[in-house]
Amino acid sequence: MEIFIHQLDKYGNLVSGLYPFDSEVVETDTNLSIPISDLHFQEVDAGIQLFSFSNFEPGNFLLTIYDSKHNKSISNMPYVYTVFIGYCDGVKSVVNGSGLNDSVAGVKEEFSVYLNDIYQYPSPVQANILQVQISIENDSYRVMPVIYPVVDSNGSRIASGLRYDGIGHMETLPSSSIVLRNNSNGSGSFIMASDFRVDYIPEKSGFYDINVYCGNILLNEGHSFRKEVKAGEVNVSLSSVMRFSPKVPKLSKSEIIVQLVDSYLNPVLSQQSRLKLEIASVNSSGFSSLDITDNKDGSYSCSYMAKDVGTYKICASFDGKSFLSCPLSINVYSSEYFPKANNDTISIWEDQSVAFDVLANDYFAGDNASIVEFSKSDHGSLIQNGRIFRYTPYKGYYGNDSFWYTISDINGNLASASVCIFVLNVPPQFVSAPNQLQATEDSISPRFGGFTGFEITYSNPMENISVNLSAQSGIVLLSPMAMQFGQVMWSELTVDTGNETATSLIIEGSVEVINFALQSIQYLGNENFYGGDTIQVSTRNKNGVNSLDVPISVDPINDPPFIKAPYFIILRSNEDETLIFDQEKDKFDFFIGDPDLLTFPGGQAHFFVTFSMEVNDGWLVTNLPIHLINTTELKHGINYQWQPLQTYVTISQHFMVKAHGIRFQATVNDCNSVMQQLFYHGGEHGAVLTMTLNDMGNYGCFPDCADGMSMPLYTEATVNLMRKQPMSSFLAHTLGSIIVIEFVIIFSLGALLLYFTCKCAILLAHERRNREESSSELSNSKSFPRETVSVHI
Repeated sequence: MEIFIHQLDKYGNLVSGLYPFDSEVVETDTNLSIPISDLHFQEVDAGIQLFSFSNFEPGNFLLTIYDSKHNKSISNMPYVYTVFIGYCDGVKSVVNGSGLNDSVAGVKEEFSVYLNDIYQYPSPVQANILQVQISIENDSYRVMPVIYPVVDSNGSRIASGLRYDGIGHMETLPSSSIVLRNNSNGSGSFIMASDFRVDYIPEKSGFYDINVYCGNILLNEGHSFRKEVKAGEVNVSLSSVMRFSPKVPKLSKSEIIVQLVDSYLNPVLSQQSRLKLEIASVNSSGFSSLDITDNKDGSYSCSYMAKDVGTYKICASFDGKSFLSCPLSINVYSSEYFPKANNDTISIWEDQSVAFDVLANDYFAGDNASIVEFSKSDHGSLIQNGRIFRYTPYKGYYGNDSFWYTISDINGNLASASVCIFVLNVPPQFVSAPNQLQATEDSISPRFGGFTGFEITYSNPMENISVNLSAQSGIVLLSPMAMQFGQVMWSELTVDTGNETATSLIIEGSVEVINFALQSIQYLGNENFYGGDTIQVSTRNKNGVNSLDVPISVDPINDPPFIKAPYFIILRSNEDETLIFDQEKDKFDFFIGDPDLLTFPGGQAHFFVTFSMEVNDGWLVTNLPIHLINTTELKHGINYQWQPLQTYVTISQHFMVKAHGIRFQATVNDCNSVMQQLFYHGGEHGAVLTMTLNDMGNYGCFPDCADGMSMPLYTEATVNLMRKQPMSSFLAHTLGSIIVIEFVIIFSLGALLLYFTCKCAILLAHERRNREESSSELSNSKSFPRETVSVHI
């Protein structure tokens, strides 16, 4: 026993979860409660649970499902049911016969049903318990079968005059041989039988599902029988010409649509070889029949072409039999007589409206045509005003849409075309953006995190879009992103910084990921740049670009000045007074500068520095502009202190100074001009020139420097002024190599000499030792007497 329980609240809504219901089974005859050993509850869907248990005893029972906590039973309780002995089994019962095979529409079919229990014994049931459902696929059409009980519960054959329809209603046919058994009240509704014959006549072609039920048990192991009913022979009297055009253009392929059906109006397929299109006119030389195409729905397209203008009589036939509508009268005109509607393509942004003339690219005679019919669009509203259509997509929709229209010219000729509408996503729009950003020269800004305030919106949250960020006088970069656990968001982010010379940052991803990345935007200006800059932000999708400029103010910082000068300078003249730097002859750099000068708001004329030059021996001689008189200081060899200029003589707005050291305040250009005209007056060995440059704290705060002054920065450079050319590096390396080689040779000779000396000493020591041993042996032989040995033979 299986029952579905729908758990509902007081408003009729399904309540999910497995609610603990209780159950009770009572036998009707004895009014005793029957224990249930395998009660099972299972949630099969949200708010629906399956209640099941096994029945082991036959009889009539009452089932009650209730909530013991609230002492209430569910609706439709108690449920009355009967358990039969030897009830038919869905697997062991047999259904067979030719009526289960494929057949033709209108032909009587039959099959047999043999009801067996689980032990394969005949299982008689009341005749109206057996039900047969025969339905066509994807259609409401049903076939009403006739069921004949064949063998009753006693094994006797039942009179053939008793039959049932497919839903258990009994019908008694007039016959003198009807024998109703097991019928206590004279009715045939209680006839018990186990063998049945089922007759039916399918009149509609298609695929059928046949379900045979014994009560609520579906036979054939719970599966339906499937068969195909094909259409019968073509009935020419019921078949017809469905559609043709009475006016066609010459030299153009035209069609006549023919529908073939059988006697039950079923479409007949694959009969194009038996169809024929003929001309009944006397003049048939200008007519040619082309191919015949099966449209797979019982209709056939018969193509033809007329080469000359005129009237033709055309007849369609099947196996030589003409259809009732034949012959067909067709008038052939020149192609200019007919209108021609061309397809249109329209593009529109989402949430916008567009008006367009669909007849602008169509041809029609008389320069006058009207729209007689048009279809509705699927994803927007369509309004017609004469030949103008106005299309408005539904709010939030993007994608493709279409509709078709039909026009009629002054002759009543029709032509149709379609309009394809592309509803495009608007490029990502800016929800918010900062009005002004702040940064600092030569440093990444902001120092931690990124600029806030950037946010975009886009209608398609899953599509990948891109954002391009660039700056005119700097670069835009991403700061390190915050740590995320689980699936990190930036795993779907693509960042492209281009090559080494690229200045733009391209971010690709979904709108959510890009908005997350935009919170990490940082800015770094070009080297020594300060002032006003612009960050250009461009959002792009496959349909277009949306741009925004965000101004950014870069605060300046003081950068140290610099002096470009070589380590030494060879004075080219042997005279006492020599020009230190000859711009035409010397190829090295000899000038000063300051990184803040290029972008100084006050201009180069207001950027002053303090520049000093002094030598340790000799004198410096140069011409200074007259406007430097008040700031010029000199250092003489007497006291080595900087002293203001006391006396001077001006010639052509310049004055000459000569001292050990010269110091003045001037612009960078004035300082470089002085360096180009600097002479050295001194001895024959040269001197050391020391140059010092102080930027006086200038770093871009002009004209109001009250809140922006910086500590002055300075730099110093030392140049050796030489009368003679110093040794070249090649010569120095050569002399060094010679010295090393000479040292190695002398060391080797010394080692060789030491070796031979040691060897001679060792030989002399061995010789002396040998001589001492020889002298010792000689003295020993003199001190002992000699013995004489005589031998007598």
